[in-house]
Amino acid sequence: MTILARRPKVADVAAKAGVSSATVDRVINRRGGVHQKTVARVEEAIREIAGSDLGHRIAPRSGGRFDIFLPAHSGRSTEVLAEALTAACATHGVDVEIVPVERINPEALADRLLAVARRGSAGVAFQGVDHPIVRDAMQELTRAGVPIVTLCSDVAGVDRLAYVGVDNRAAGRTSGMLMGRFCRAPGKLAVVWGGQLYRSHEEREIGFRAVLRHEYPELQILEMVNGNDDADANFARFSEVIAKHPDLLGVYCVGGGQKGVAAALEAAGVAQSIVMIGHNFNEETKPFLLSGTIDAVIHQDMTSIANAAMDCLLGHKPLPPNAGIPVEIITRENLMYR
Repeated sequence: MTILARRPKVADVAAKAGVSSATVDRVINRRGGVHQKTVARVEEAIREIAGSDLGHRIAPRSGGRFDIFLPAHSGRSTEVLAEALTAACATHGVDVEIVPVERINPEALADRLLAVARRGSAGVAFQGVDHPIVRDAMQELTRAGVPIVTLCSDVAGVDRLAYVGVDNRAAGRTSGMLMGRFCRAPGKLAVVWGGQLYRSHEEREIGFRAVLRHEYPELQILEMVNGNDDADANFARFSEVIAKHPDLLGVYCVGGGQKGVAAALEAAGVAQSIVMIGHNFNEETKPFLLSGTIDAVIHQDMTSIANAAMDCLLGHKPLPPNAGIPVEIITRENLMYR
């Protein structure tokens, strides 16, 4: 590699080449472990940026097709994200295929990623399932020189272009603070989630517990309720919790299928006495917010996520550690502004 008198910024090179900053660092410092095609792309990006008077501006990448994988049958929030991604790609004039993958199935997701690694792609975006075989498939994509963006839920310890979504630990802490303020007496709380394979769920639960443990120790969290983000399963399992614990004060619905949790509260006649906090404002959660069954929704704007993901994949701007999607709180008193 030619040694440049004035080396471009690593973030600029990463965005130009469509790889992560860590990959650029490995190439620049000759640490190895990077596919030769990726090395060539990084070196070409360095030459192009260094040779331009406008080196701080990142030219958009073009051509090819983006592949996006989203969990199937995961409720309205995922549908909204798919619609936003389709619109963002149309705005940029790029081809995209959005493929549903069986929900919380690491084997199914890994198979899709490996297929892309074999045939190539302009970039891949997907909701992360944090499992060893998914991480291994992501490494294959990286070796094949395919840029990766994780959406809404990240995957730990893997080389990827960016994670785009909210700070899920902060989202969980926000939920814990609200729950503690809404519940005015000692009692029990339930947490409904889709399992530990979604890093977002795990981080939300950790944040939720941390705030309650430190600031509201009089509130006891019961065993986790796992309905695999399915509304019907959540209804059945949470109905059992309601019947078993008449002193239940609140429920935090960490992931999808919260329509089933809200319906269980209404069916048991306790919707106005048990606090419910959920995630993501959409057509499914709106009626329950208006009726008072859901007290607050922790929201991440899917249009912002889609646009940020496309900016990352197209290389329109240097990539931050995350895309800065804000954690929002929506109640029935401010939902008219959504």
